[in-house]
Formats: sequence, structure tokens, C-alpha cells
Amino acid sequence: MTHKPTDQPLSRRNLLRAGASAAGVAALLGAGVATTAAQVTKKATHKDAGYQESPNGAKRCGTCRQFRPPSGCVTVESPISENGWCRLYAGKG
Repeated sequence: MTHKPTDQPLSRRNLLRAGASAAGVAALLGAGVATTAAQVTKKATHKDAGYQESPNGAKRCGTCRQFRPPSGCVTVESPISENGWCRLYAGKG
């Protein structure tokens, strides 16, 4: 912030007011980021994803982009079997 002759005089009160405003904006932005991160990390339950312990033809968790060995998944709650399958399957090809 530059001080121009037409601005209000630079005082401790004005500095504190500007600092409080900046802190409020930063808090609001931080809360938005935390909410977005929480939404991204929420995973589907086995029931919601239609997860089953057996493959669906050639489609199985071991060939899905979302699968993370040995028993994890990006989109569905663990544990996941490499030979399982769900409706959220996304082939690697």
C-alpha cells in the first residue's frame, strides 16, 4: 500500500484495521481450501460403489487406474481385493 497525499493519514489504527481485514480474508480462503481437500479425500463405501470380491469378466481392481496395491483404492474405501470389481472401474488402457 503506497501513501498518497490524498489518502487518510497513516496511523496505527488504519494499519490495525487493514491487518485485521487481511487476516479475515486469509481465514476465509483457508477454510475454503480445507473444505475442498476434505471433499476430495472422501471415498465411496463398498455398498455405494457396488463393490464385489469377484471380477466382472476381464474387469477387476488389479487392472483399474484407481487401484493402489496391495489393497487400496483412490475412490473406494479399503480393503480392496486385486480380484474384486466395482461400478467405478476405470481401465488403465
